[in-house]
Amino acid sequence: MHRWKVLVTRSAGVALLAAVGAGLLPVAIVPAAIAQRPPVTVAQADVTIAQEILRLVNVERQRVNAPPLVLNDKLTTAAQRHAQDMATSRRMSHTGSDGSTMRSRIDTTQYNWSTIGENVAMGQPTAAAVMAAWMSSPGHRQNILNPAFIELGVGYATGANRPYWAQVFARPR
Repeated sequence: MHRWKVLVTRSAGVALLAAVGAGLLPVAIVPAAIAQRPPVTVAQADVTIAQEILRLVNVERQRVNAPPLVLNDKLTTAAQRHAQDMATSRRMSHTGSDGSTMRSRIDTTQYNWSTIGENVAMGQPTAAAVMAAWMSSPGHRQNILNPAFIELGVGYATGANRPYWAQVFARPR
């Protein structure tokens, strides 16, 4: 399983990209494989999934006395669009198939942020499984437990029967 974590702090103007896990993601798709792909199923910002991820995140945050997060519609829009894009392109990355970044995806929603972070994953079948994977990764765990974040967006989509997940964390200005 490949996992990636990104944290951007606007005030510092610094981007940190840390690859976690073994191996590399594919960088190209053979055109013949594209024609044979099954359709992508997208849970349009599935409220049940988002609420379960939020609940699990807040259980972990409570353990370290971090304030609970609340769901934000704009962050959920950014996360859902990215999860759908990953499922459609069959690749997990912090860079969208159109070259978009976490920052540009959030800015497109007109969310006015001071600090943002993103976790992505693929392959875990349930909210509990993806949270366990993220909590086992130091970089993802850091985003989940970061007390600077106060809002969360959750995205989930499936492509070729493989789940794709995105979490977007933020603090507004």
